[in-house]
Amino acid sequence: MIPQQFIDEVQSRTDIAEVIASYLPLKKAGRNFKGLCPFHGEKTPSFIVSPQKQIFHCFGCGEGGGVFQFITLIEKISFPEAVELLAKRLGLDIPYQQDKNAKTKTALYEAMSVATLFFHNNLKNDKKLQGVRDYLAERGVGPETIKKFQLGYAPGNNGLMSYMRTKSFTLEILEKCSLITSRGGGFCDVFRNRITFPILDIRSRVVGFGARIHTKDTQAPKYINSLENVLYSKRNHLYGLYLAKDEISNQQTAIVVEGYLDMITPFMRGISNVVASLGTALTEEQIRLIKRYAQRVVMVYDSDKAGQNATLRSLDLLLEQGLEVEIMQLPSGSDPDSFFRNKDRADFLTFLKQARDFFDYKVDVLSNIYDKDSIDGKTKIAKEMLETIDKLPSQIKKYEYIRKLAGALSVKEEIMIAEFQKKSPVNNTRRNKFSAPGGNQSAGLNKNELLPVTEKVIFKFLLTNPKTFPLVKKNLKQEYFSSPISRKAISLFLNNSIEAGVSGPKFLGTINDKEISSFISKILIDDDIPMDKNTFKESLLKLKKKGIIQFKSELREKIRDAEAKGDTKKVKILITEFEKVNSREVKNG
Repeated sequence: MIPQQFIDEVQSRTDIAEVIASYLPLKKAGRNFKGLCPFHGEKTPSFIVSPQKQIFHCFGCGEGGGVFQFITLIEKISFPEAVELLAKRLGLDIPYQQDKNAKTKTALYEAMSVATLFFHNNLKNDKKLQGVRDYLAERGVGPETIKKFQLGYAPGNNGLMSYMRTKSFTLEILEKCSLITSRGGGFCDVFRNRITFPILDIRSRVVGFGARIHTKDTQAPKYINSLENVLYSKRNHLYGLYLAKDEISNQQTAIVVEGYLDMITPFMRGISNVVASLGTALTEEQIRLIKRYAQRVVMVYDSDKAGQNATLRSLDLLLEQGLEVEIMQLPSGSDPDSFFRNKDRADFLTFLKQARDFFDYKVDVLSNIYDKDSIDGKTKIAKEMLETIDKLPSQIKKYEYIRKLAGALSVKEEIMIAEFQKKSPVNNTRRNKFSAPGGNQSAGLNKNELLPVTEKVIFKFLLTNPKTFPLVKKNLKQEYFSSPISRKAISLFLNNSIEAGVSGPKFLGTINDKEISSFISKILIDDDIPMDKNTFKESLLKLKKKGIIQFKSELREKIRDAEAKGDTKKVKILITEFEKVNSREVKNG
């Protein structure tokens, strides 16, 4: 955990204009700087940086905040990672506040790092392992690849455990890392006589290992992996992402393969936006990781039955997250690793260009399972396809794919739409909106929604004059504000006791919520919001009056409802509450 005091120091020693200018060209515009927004495509600059207020805001896409928020967006990293990055720029060491768990994790990371180096040096330098190096070379894995991916070799005879003990690592730490396991009253190495593939997280820290046999032992599993532990959970990591993330972000496309060598081989042949799912299907957590860097996913799983099933399982999850999905099919019997044994990058890119839309792929797979010309076959294909189409977030896309499905199965369009709408009664309300594309949209937060001037004034005063906080807290409630985002922001103020003199820019240094930071930056950068005390008082009174009227209206409604139900006890309580509100109004004038 990074102390807030240190975060404040990093913020105070950082010039937001200087940081942003290192990422994109800025031009002076009065007291501010202007530039083309790096977060959405535009030809006319709407991205403003205020050195005076130490904030940025884009009037095109609504992104905004302080320097930490900018770094999280541009680097696609978390808030603590942004603090770490800026601290490193300043040459500051972070005084982490470590509790017992944090200290344990630090020890585990250190153990994994030392174990990785031990395995790697074995493979690289041990003369007895020439056969293993020859085996890898035959598969196209040479010294450069071994170095790049820190591949190693785990010896037998508990070689790792003996080595780690000489480095003062306890058995408890080694067991927690899944490097050793208890057996027969003692301990032994988990990985023995295997080639090791360290699994690194997005911050390039080793969190686990995959280990492969290199002999023709048909009794042993081909691969074994680290057990789930404090550092490693298979569903939260993508193999190779730490190396591929920049190119994935550049191309906005992630190529997803199954295994270690399926990722390593294309990567070393110039396909730099590839990651492996470390299993036979993508998890929701892995998809969220991909979504940080890409809008499009091309799946390249094995063409066998298991690979096909894994692809189908992943499709719905990817579409549900709003990602575009295509499936690349290699020649029968090939996987991305074996493909490059007699093909090159150009051949791979040719197949990549032929990647198929999720719809065409799934219809083809289902048509090979069911008889598309029979009533039963059509029904089953339609059922499974509609399940997938329903995952699409866009109503227009749903409609277009339903039309396409109707055509593919030679079924009338209105019949297919009716089938879609009745598919799940639970979601009928949501689906009914489908029949009216362009109608009500999601009730999510809208960064560009209009905010009443009274609310703007309240927020601007709170952000620039913290002494007004007690007055706001005493007189206003969250429900008095008009929009979801303003209610969310005021709730953060009211529930976090910022009265201790925290200014707006400094407050941004405590916010780890992108929507709120964008909302606040928009308020701070708006110089047209009146800032005189009378306007503040009038706004406070207006908002309070409006809120009380609304509250009384709700009370009347509740009283009528209770009367209709004959609940005299509740009526009495509500009337008392109503009278209290009235008497407070009279008392306060």
